[in-house]
This record gives sequence, structure tokens and C-alpha cells, in this order.
Amino acid sequence: MNQNSVTNVFVIAVLIITASPDTQAESVHRKLQKHVPQIIDYLNKQGHKTVGVLKFRVKKHGQQTSDSVGPLNSLIADRLEVGLILRNSFDESRQLQIIKNASAQVADSELVSHLSAAGRAQFFEMTYDMAWGSKRRAPDAFLTGVVQIHEDNSRCTIGILCFDRSGSERKRCGDVFEADLDASSMGELGESFVLRGAFDSGKTQLTGTRVADTEIVKQAHAVKAQLAKFPLTDITAPVQLEVRYDGRLMPIEIRSGRAFLPEPKQGQKVELAIVRGKSATGTLGIVVRVNGENTLGRETCSDLQCRKWLLTEEHKRTVIKGYQVDNSETESFTVLSQPESRKRAINYGRYAGQIQMTVYRQMTSRPNAPPPTFPDEDEEDLIAMLRGIQPKQTPANLSALKGQIRTARRDITTRGLIVAGDRTSNTIRTLKFSPEVTPVMSATITYYTP
Repeated sequence: MNQNSVTNVFVIAVLIITASPDTQAESVHRKLQKHVPQIIDYLNKQGHKTVGVLKFRVKKHGQQTSDSVGPLNSLIADRLEVGLILRNSFDESRQLQIIKNASAQVADSELVSHLSAAGRAQFFEMTYDMAWGSKRRAPDAFLTGVVQIHEDNSRCTIGILCFDRSGSERKRCGDVFEADLDASSMGELGESFVLRGAFDSGKTQLTGTRVADTEIVKQAHAVKAQLAKFPLTDITAPVQLEVRYDGRLMPIEIRSGRAFLPEPKQGQKVELAIVRGKSATGTLGIVVRVNGENTLGRETCSDLQCRKWLLTEEHKRTVIKGYQVDNSETESFTVLSQPESRKRAINYGRYAGQIQMTVYRQMTSRPNAPPPTFPDEDEEDLIAMLRGIQPKQTPANLSALKGQIRTARRDITTRGLIVAGDRTSNTIRTLKFSPEVTPVMSATITYYTP
């Protein structure tokens, strides 16, 4: 076993998430939470009782609408599903039956697609596992949506759509609404940035503030417009990411502000390495995702809540050979041939063909900081929505599910190009790490485009 595999470390950061909703008063997810009652009213008026939520599509300025721009495609559906559960009525006349992870249940089907009448009809040929109870049910309707990013990358417009077994077109479900994009949204959209001033020996205190959100949106826009260097080609960036196929370091090509790798061939051995940059100060926590899944435990929640690889003054490099399944074993990355994915109009699995790295600084005490406040009920539910996770074991009833969602911490459900292969020994250590709310760097590389 090499030295890197022995000294790899990861941490769990959960408590700090309570500060997240206040970083942006009109964020995507706060606006989404406000629209959940309107969506429930619409479904009840249409007589829809059994409902699923499907992966959203995202339209960036100057690009085609896509089901795989980044984690946001799936995360916003996860969060809407949790929001519907939390606001669901105990009154049986208005209570909705929510399908659990609808996209995951149809991900392997080549026939379903909400983009065509024939594809929509296929959704209603199946029964589905539900968010609570043991009974599989036939669906009445599905929700999905489109997120359109404005040209300046600072705001977006969101429309929620509904289709049912009648075979009609997707219909708007409630009002179209606008929301501000913040630091977490940039990473979830697959945008890349480095927060300038975050590593200047403490001369600035940008992280965790609205100022930081504004600066990150600006930096991401500058990278996209090729007015700033892509983070992985910037020698001043705090962390670098190396990708090797069969031991050979792959060159990263920058096109129109985005990073691309050659597509790996079937059977090739893929390894990643995160390397601490010279500008970095203090301990850094890094989330590395492959195809939307954290390489630690295959988590699919937001980056802030994910476990993180650590780079310190002493430990400057970590090799990631696959998905770390526990403290002693790794499922090595395996490249599969997926010609069928090229034929699909939409891929309902976690976004395929991307490697993403997000970097957090360790939280430091701030003099004169206001004392923490206790969130009210709406804020607690927003925090639960941001987690976007449900318990692994399906509870018996709605009441139990609501309670488990609101108190969830690490009981994270994972879902299931580069996939997990054979298990190998790889020992890691677990340390405590409290991240700043705002990431200081994010970089997305595309290695496969359906």
C-alpha cells in the first residue's frame, strides 16, 4: 500500500449548514420553497394524487438546454421532492403520494423521455416505490422544470412543468419565477472559479458573506467569458487536479471558458490526484465528484454537506483511485462503453461525463461576530430541502418521514463513462473539519459528452 493511500483523510461537516440559507435571501432554493404550496394546490386541483419529480433541464446563455450541466440538474429535483414531502398535508383529501427518487427509478430505461408524447407515455407503464410505505403505485403525474440562466450569470428564471397520463403536453405548474444565483449555485451549475483574495494571508475576509457570493458570481462569469484563467490552469489556485489514464497524465483543454479531457477508452485505469498549491493557507477540504457522486461514499447531497478530502501543510497530495466506500476499501474507477447513452433524448441518471472539484477553507473564529440564531420552522425546512436527502430505509408513514428528513445528518442515500469497479484496500483516517459556508474554488472538467 503506498503512502498516499495510508495518509488520505476525509471529514464530516454537517452543523455549519445551518448558516447557509441566510447567505442569499432570494436564492434559487428559498424561492423554490416559497412556490411549493402553489405547486401542491395545482396538483390537487388537477386531481393528481401520486406524483414524481424528475431531473430538471438547464439552459445557459448561448448554449443548448441540457440535462447534464452540473449537479443542479438533479439537486433541484431532490430539493423540490423534499419540499413537497415537508409541506404535504396529513388531510387525506389533499395528501399527495410522493414517488421516491423518480429519476433514479427510470434511469436505466431507454424509452422514457418527458420531451416527447411517446416518451411521456412510457412513464405511466410502470409502478414505482414510494417515499413512505411498502406499496408500489402507478403514477398520476410527474413534475420537472427548466432553469434558464441569465446572460450575466447572476440570476435565473425557473419554470415548473407537469405532465400526466392524458398524453397532453407539459403544462406550467404555478408561476414562473426569478432567483439570484449564489456561490453554491455556481458550483452546482458546473461553473468554475477561484475566489480572489481568499488566500492573501488573511488580508480579506470574503468567505461566508454576501460580498463573497457577488465576487464568486463575477469570477465565474469572467472565466466563462475567458477574461480570467480557468482555475486548473492558474498556478495561483489553491488546489490543482490531476487526471491519469493508465498512469499517463492527461492534458486539460480549455475551450470557451470550459475544461475538457480526452474521453477514456473502455477498460482504461483512471486515477485522480488533488495537489495543494503554493498559495494555499490553512487546512483545505475538497469535494471531488465523478458523474455527480462524491468520491467519498458516493454521496449526492450538496458539496457543503459532503465529506471532504483534506489537504494540510503536511499532507499536500492525495491520490483518489476510486469511490471510497469505507475507511479501508475503495471501488476502483472503471470505464464502460455506453453507446446507448448517445441515443437517449435525456439521461435521467446523475449527470454523466464530468469530474468536479470544490474547495473549502476551514472555518476560523471571527472577533465581533454576531451570536448564532436559532432557525424558525420555515428555515429548518429550508435547511432540510438544501440537504435534499431521504432516509435509506423507507419509513412506514408520512409523519415518520417528515421527522427523519428534518433531523437527517449522515444517513445519506446514494444513487446509481466512469463507474465503480473492483474493491481494493485503501486505508484512510477521519478528522473533524468545519468548512466555511462559501467555497473558495470550483472546477468542472467534461470528459464525455453524450
